[in-house]
Amino acid sequence: MSDAEELKGLVDDALALLSGYASYPVTDGDAPFESLLQQCRASAARIEARRPDPCRMIHHFACTGGTLMSRALAAQPNTMVLSEVDPLSQNKQNLNGFAPSDLIFLASFNLEPPMRGTVIEMFRAALEVLQKDMEAVGRNLILRDHTHSHFCAAPDPSTRPLITEMLPQGRGLRNLITLRHPLDSYLSLRRNGWASGPNATFEGYAERYLMFLDAYPGVEWIYYEDFVTDPDAVCRKMANVLEIEFNPRWQDALPVIHLSGDSGRKSDRIGLRARREIAPTLLAEIYEDSTFYEELCRRTGYDPDPDAPSQPDS
Repeated sequence: MSDAEELKGLVDDALALLSGYASYPVTDGDAPFESLLQQCRASAARIEARRPDPCRMIHHFACTGGTLMSRALAAQPNTMVLSEVDPLSQNKQNLNGFAPSDLIFLASFNLEPPMRGTVIEMFRAALEVLQKDMEAVGRNLILRDHTHSHFCAAPDPSTRPLITEMLPQGRGLRNLITLRHPLDSYLSLRRNGWASGPNATFEGYAERYLMFLDAYPGVEWIYYEDFVTDPDAVCRKMANVLEIEFNPRWQDALPVIHLSGDSGRKSDRIGLRARREIAPTLLAEIYEDSTFYEELCRRTGYDPDPDAPSQPDS
């Protein structure tokens, strides 16, 4: 007797015991047990053959409202956001080297640190393990790229790979870029003391911003100003781009979601803020030499005039 026949016999016995309580008859027309097994096998095969979940990413410059928008994504159902990710970052704020769970960081303090290729493979392997685990339980993983490490801190951004080139292979990619008026983001950058190196001048900052946009052609842009004007509509759009489920009540969860990199004005109230005061020295930079800034505004749809509204031209 086969396992299927034995199991069918047990089921028939159980149905006979319950026949006096049944609210509807079990007819001969019901699918035979072997057919049900075939359906289960076919369903399992479909699950096994399903394409793996894509890698999901959000990219933006510092001080562009990206933390708030990333928190909005983290408030969606079954979603984890890893904040400020860049395995090749040289920004070591924890200078004493204490990071017991971070093998890449610890290895970087060695007298002979691992080669770049090794670091990329370590990152890719760890990410694949996490991605598979999240996929198995029906959860979404989103990486928030630490774009500043690549485009605003590196001496020459072109000498190192993009983070999208370091992701696990064969998964596909769903990503988006969030933008904010570059003058507003630069004012916040200066206020936080991060306007140094390539960002020491506004023109240098605008040049790096253009490099960033050139590095990700065809990636969808989501405007911060649109987000704070209509949070639900724009959050739904981000969820659609990343192919995750949208939670219409996501704002209820926002106060309990915290991510690193929250350098802006602290409040869970979502709304457009007044532009910070512009120092005379920065105004002089804008009016004297603003070739890259004007090109950046032209490409992104913002008005370069400091007195104009910060909303993009939609």
